[in-house]
Amino acid sequence: MSDEPRPCQSCNGARVTEHTEHTVETDEKGQQKPVTRTWTGPCSSCNGSGISA
Repeated sequence: MSDEPRPCQSCNGARVTEHTEHTVETDEKGQQKPVTRTWTGPCSSCNGSGISA
């Protein structure tokens, strides 16, 4: 068995992943509408280290 660190399975060692947030917001007319925001940030599985925990 190797003691070498293995790449994180979630980000494949890239250290970042795409994150998506779904919310409902009220527009200027008082109507609710679904909003989706997507951004690239540190992998939530490995905290951006790129290595499996």
